[in-house]
Amino acid sequence: MKTWTGILLMIILAVATISTTSSARTMNESQKQLNIDDQSSQTSAVVASNIETMNETTFTTKEATSVKEEYISVAPENENVRLYPMKVEGSGYIYNGMVLEVDGKTQEFSDWKGEGGSYKPEVHELDLNGDGQKEIVVLYTEGHGTGIYLGQARIINPITLEEMKMQSLDEIVKQHVESKVTVGSDRVDVDVAVDGVQAEPSRIEGDTSGGLYNKELGFGGVTYYSVEDGQLVVSAAGSYGAALYAGDLTFAYVYQDGEWKAANLKYSMEVYEEEYYESFD
Repeated sequence: MKTWTGILLMIILAVATISTTSSARTMNESQKQLNIDDQSSQTSAVVASNIETMNETTFTTKEATSVKEEYISVAPENENVRLYPMKVEGSGYIYNGMVLEVDGKTQEFSDWKGEGGSYKPEVHELDLNGDGQKEIVVLYTEGHGTGIYLGQARIINPITLEEMKMQSLDEIVKQHVESKVTVGSDRVDVDVAVDGVQAEPSRIEGDTSGGLYNKELGFGGVTYYSVEDGQLVVSAAGSYGAALYAGDLTFAYVYQDGEWKAANLKYSMEVYEEEYYESFD
């Protein structure tokens, strides 16, 4: 009787041991699978995160390259002279600061602010004064609108990449131009003298009531800078009233006494039609 009882107890213990071992193995396998699943999920998350980061980096790099390539200006005289914006705003139409690059050397000009698009800045390399050393000339548009065109020019030393001193338009007008605007009931008379030489007077007929007129010609509202025949040439319209222009003061810059000054000044009188100043929009 004792023998059978012992055998029965041994069988019960063996079954319990097998059941426990099986359960433990099942739990271990489940835990292993769980760990594998967790690791797989974490790996996927890391990969996804890397892809997102990589996409952002690629986009940023591509964007920077695109901006630099799209808005870059190259001197027609030397492909190693280039100009591009420090920052582009307003859907590419505003250059907030500019970078001048000459033979790989760069210089930032944060105060240069101009327009892009169809008014994209120009850069040139040429000997303006015939001394055998070429200067860098930068032309850009500060703004434009009805009756307004604000051109701008800079002359840069190609060795130091520093901006050279230029006589301002206001200084030039004050030094070289005398004018008088006389307003009658049915006409406006404009008289101009450049360096003491009287230009042909202008007589503009029409009703002047309600108009706003200057006592003398104003300059700066419409100013064009261009490179012509190896010179930096300026054309500034003379205004006798609000968006009303009577003629152009033209001159070229020459280097004298360590400064670029106006030379060969001329004033040409002509009556501008309404379509002229509306064309600046």
